[in-house]
Amino acid sequence: MHIQSDDITHTISSCCLLGEGAYYWQVKNSLLWVDILGKALFCYSLENNKTSRYDMVEPICWVMETTKGQLIAGFEKAIYQLDTNTFERTLLFSLLNEPPENRLNDAKTDRNGFAYFGTMDKAEKKQQGALYRFGHGQAPTKVDDNYMISNGPAVSRCGKWLYSTDSAQRTVYRFSVDQLGQLTNKHIFITFSEDMGFPDGMTVDEEDCLWIAAWGGFGVYRFSAAGEKLQHIAVPVPQVTCVAFIGKWREQLAITTARVGLSKKQQQKYPQSGNVFIIKPGVRGLCETPVEI
Repeated sequence: MHIQSDDITHTISSCCLLGEGAYYWQVKNSLLWVDILGKALFCYSLENNKTSRYDMVEPICWVMETTKGQLIAGFEKAIYQLDTNTFERTLLFSLLNEPPENRLNDAKTDRNGFAYFGTMDKAEKKQQGALYRFGHGQAPTKVDDNYMISNGPAVSRCGKWLYSTDSAQRTVYRFSVDQLGQLTNKHIFITFSEDMGFPDGMTVDEEDCLWIAAWGGFGVYRFSAAGEKLQHIAVPVPQVTCVAFIGKWREQLAITTARVGLSKKQQQKYPQSGNVFIIKPGVRGLCETPVEI
């Protein structure tokens, strides 16, 4: 099955430098996403189709709900709680041992309420990024390392597998994950070919298939639970960054994109770069588990 760009049901004009972190805010029936380099958080209401932008004092990399109905967000070097009305922030955790050239990147929870997030070298030159876990009273703990661009954690429907990407290596790894968030049995699960682009943000649908945004790949790929490539969803821009199922029934797929690094000629050729695209993929997604702080 191949979905074309004309299957896009809605486009949100956000013009992000680096749109990322798509997340369905269940309590508000809204889509949240960030512009990391633009230092902004966006909120799109599915009730009234209104989009709001909230400027931040530094790069914001991801946002998610907690079991207490709060929001937390990863910024360049730390994790903060966000006020759900004003989005003002309160410090929760600082990452004091990360290399100074690093920043936080993508994040996701497992089915037991642990959160996982990656870090990366901002210059995208050194393999000094890592994967961290926190939650259930635990501060962030490093659980894997040697990433250049740690990206797109996602968890299988059954909760027994965690997927993690090193975008620069075009590689998606799979781990076994237990109820305490311990990762074992790391192995290569999917490798992108050069013409597919670079794997970025990920999510899982109710059929346990993995959806992966393709940076430089003009769309999103869907893979089976066995790692078989099933589908490509085309979008009219090259740099696709993240995906999230949204809506009360998770029947829509939101796709974030970026325009950073595009030449003036490329920006003219792909003027919708940095926008968010929404499609109905014909399959529903899963509810993300709120993080248990």
